[in-house]
Amino acid sequence: MLPPEPATSVAAVAVSATGLTILGISTGLQPDILLAGFAGGLWALTYQPPAPLFRRAAATAGSAVVAGYLSPIAVAILHGAMPGDLSHEIAQTAFGLLIGLISQRVIGPAVLRIADRKAREYDDGN
Repeated sequence: MLPPEPATSVAAVAVSATGLTILGISTGLQPDILLAGFAGGLWALTYQPPAPLFRRAAATAGSAVVAGYLSPIAVAILHGAMPGDLSHEIAQTAFGLLIGLISQRVIGPAVLRIADRKAREYDDGN
């Protein structure tokens, strides 16, 4: 199988970035954090085996949305640990990139493990 055309990949990224910006505006999520999460998702794909286009698109879009929701929370939690001259906007964008990077391989599986454990505890109690 031949690798995808570079122009096709660039076009897909451009369309996805535009769609994420529109999603951010319509949902109230910050578009810059969504784009940072999207970039983190693209970064994460470089560590994974090749996948079909739809799977890659879904993974990067999911990374962006997870980053959009979790970055403001992470910055608020870590507010006391941040240096005083570091602005929240800069920190949220950086956290968006990191959360986008780890959302598919770390955050998602961890949440599923916690939910499974809680479900088992609930089943054992009833």
